[in-house]
Amino acid sequence: MRERASDAARRTRPAGRSRPPQGGAAAGPSQTREFPDDDARWRAVLRRDRRADEAFCYSVVTTGTYSRPSCGSRHARRANTVFFPDPEAAERAGFRPCRRCRPDQALYDPHTAAVVRSCRLMEAPGPAPSLGELADATGFSRFHFHRLFTALTGVTPKAYAAACRADRLRREIPRTETITEAIYEAGFNSSGNFYALAQNLLGMTPSTFKNSGRGERISYALAECELGLLLVGTTSAGVCSIQFGSDAETLVGRLRSRFAESGLTAADAGFGRRLAKALRGAAPLSGDGGIPGDIRIRALGEWLRTALNASGPGSLCPEGRTRAPHRRHE
Repeated sequence: MRERASDAARRTRPAGRSRPPQGGAAAGPSQTREFPDDDARWRAVLRRDRRADEAFCYSVVTTGTYSRPSCGSRHARRANTVFFPDPEAAERAGFRPCRRCRPDQALYDPHTAAVVRSCRLMEAPGPAPSLGELADATGFSRFHFHRLFTALTGVTPKAYAAACRADRLRREIPRTETITEAIYEAGFNSSGNFYALAQNLLGMTPSTFKNSGRGERISYALAECELGLLLVGTTSAGVCSIQFGSDAETLVGRLRSRFAESGLTAADAGFGRRLAKALRGAAPLSGDGGIPGDIRIRALGEWLRTALNASGPGSLCPEGRTRAPHRRHE
């Protein structure tokens, strides 16, 4: 077995630069982005990252077994570790499943599955489903579903639905002819309801947002979190952009491209400290609990937007101060 496993390792590991595994049960786009190469996969194994369990598995040539990235077994040496896109590929190479984490058995948790299903319903175009409709779709009572959703995502269903609608709005405003068209495409029931929320959602007026931030002054700060590198862009009216990525140059470039007509500057140290404090308060939201990365990113982004906007317009100016937000979204 060990000879076969070693041969498989040599065939799987090309000389020089590593590349993502091919074939097998494909990981989702967000998983592929999170674990794009063997270095990223190895880091996921070292931290026993449950998010990686459906993205790949790893094999140890000295034992002839393959495991989930989150397996609690003692870590092997990096030189003896080989990555595969799925259990089938590992078994074809001659490895057998780990008896501790059972990587050949399907991952399923009914609570996580219910929350993920409800998030996908809220992400769909059209009016947001009610709490009762979400509870019915997942088979839980309204009270139990609300508590479960908040525990696993860090925000309430209502807050997550608002984040989905705000994301659609940001996509629609630049590509529709009128603001009114974007309002209804994003799922708002009336323009009056929208304009009452607009600056809080966009960090500027809708017309300024449509015109690439023309005449606006935007400050940005960067911070590390468990979901990657984070960039927050702010104006005197509030948060206008929250992005996650792997490097600062790309994130700043995206912000500059989106708001090409604005004045863009790095925020002062005071805002950096406020952002760091907000992230510390949001630390419980970073636990994955099996929730996909795109849902965690949207939930954490909404929590931060609410936290940083908590003290109202003007609070994000360099000389301003933010108050600690209420932890719960009603």
